[in-house]
Amino acid sequence: MYKSSTLYFEKGGREHSEDVLKAMEERACAMDPRPEAIVVTSTSGETALKAAEVFQGKGFRIIAAPFQKHLWDQFRGPAPELVAKCKELGVEFLPDQPAIPLVDEERPDIVGAWRVVSQGFKVALQVASMCVDTGLIEDGTLVMATGGTSCGADTAVLVEARSYDEILKSNVVEIVAMPNR
Repeated sequence: MYKSSTLYFEKGGREHSEDVLKAMEERACAMDPRPEAIVVTSTSGETALKAAEVFQGKGFRIIAAPFQKHLWDQFRGPAPELVAKCKELGVEFLPDQPAIPLVDEERPDIVGAWRVVSQGFKVALQVASMCVDTGLIEDGTLVMATGGTSCGADTAVLVEARSYDEILKSNVVEIVAMPNR
């Protein structure tokens, strides 16, 4: 048995990114065993850079998950200068291949259920799954993942990540932070 606390926000938004990352760092450093990776959603690269700074020197593997390249026409890609800074700090980026479908498009039932918790909750579970499908982490790996309402991070979960085909078997171990609206 253990006790943990969850950081709640009145509403979601990018203004919570730094607080979420600090809560993640505090919780991840206190865990035994520690998560195998910190997975951050980062459309522009800003959240990935903030994560690299917060976790610098702590021995955590940071994986940034922007939209994959095949979606850049519909959404934007990360800023090349931010990607370069992140990579200098050891951040890995979700690869463009294999191309992973968005859960939203193929499984609206799953997406609807996860959004009942929060938009960021849905995103965090989806990017953790994408890391499995692209081979960055193994199926069942314990990671701490972020998501957000639109930009930035307002949600963080500790999850045993599963592949897209097994995404409903993902085990959410803990909610570290989330908006309550």
